[in-house]
Amino acid sequence: MTVRFEDAYPGSKAFLELPALRVPGGWRIALNSLSDQLDPGLYDPDSVLFSATNAGTRFEIEVIGGFHLRVIYAPWPRTARGRRIPDQPLGFLDGEVVHELATDDYARLIAELQHWIARCSVWVREGN
Repeated sequence: MTVRFEDAYPGSKAFLELPALRVPGGWRIALNSLSDQLDPGLYDPDSVLFSATNAGTRFEIEVIGGFHLRVIYAPWPRTARGRRIPDQPLGFLDGEVVHELATDDYARLIAELQHWIARCSVWVREGN
């Protein structure tokens, strides 16, 4: 007997443990290992559990082991006259951390993550 993907996936453990997030268009979810079964004390503090990027608004949101949420903004590169240089790659390594939260409470982590996904979908940090 062949099990169709459409029939097996909705009942899979990996699917059922994922948090129900509202993610507007424009986000690229690179990694989502979040689960209500996670114990923050069991993860290496440097391990990434969630990573999303919005190139249009230039934000990256990460959740690192131990339930540490970090929101990073990559400022626009500027000319000597202060104008934006368009079509430049995002540089989050040199980005500005605009929010951090460390918690042991999974529900708070998910609520905060949802809040920052929504906020960073429309937040304009810099003018032209």
